[in-house]
Amino acid sequence: MIVPMTSDLDWTRFHAAFGDDPGVLPDGEVLESAEHDWDEVFAMLHRSGWKLTTSDGHSPLPPNRHGLAEFESFAVWPVDGVRVNFFPGPDAVIFDFDLRELVNQARVDAVVHVMRKLGTTLGRDVVIRDEGSSGAPAIRYTTATDQFLLS
Repeated sequence: MIVPMTSDLDWTRFHAAFGDDPGVLPDGEVLESAEHDWDEVFAMLHRSGWKLTTSDGHSPLPPNRHGLAEFESFAVWPVDGVRVNFFPGPDAVIFDFDLRELVNQARVDAVVHVMRKLGTTLGRDVVIRDEGSSGAPAIRYTTATDQFLLS
């Protein structure tokens, strides 16, 4: 069932979208994104005020993706206790997060805010799928309507 949402997603519904036995690290993607979009993503993240680190969790994020080692991921901490991992590459803007960290509404709101910022920055929809799935998204942010859809 698709439930249109006009603002933040309810914590209970957010978790229910992943089913009874979800993978721990759902996969996020900005649809139709490509390697050249990473420069805009880096710029948005540096303006965000969020904690940004390289994959070690301590070193500051360089100003652009060229400052990372090849295949190095980086982390965004929109609130304390929530880490969103990004994986710069040539195919798409992709990320994941740990469902176990989303223990309350404030933490779900943080992930939702990251999705909205990615979507509005790049002008493209953002989806979250079950870990390792290429099927239908569990959650979709649609830029045209500024809405979240849950499956």
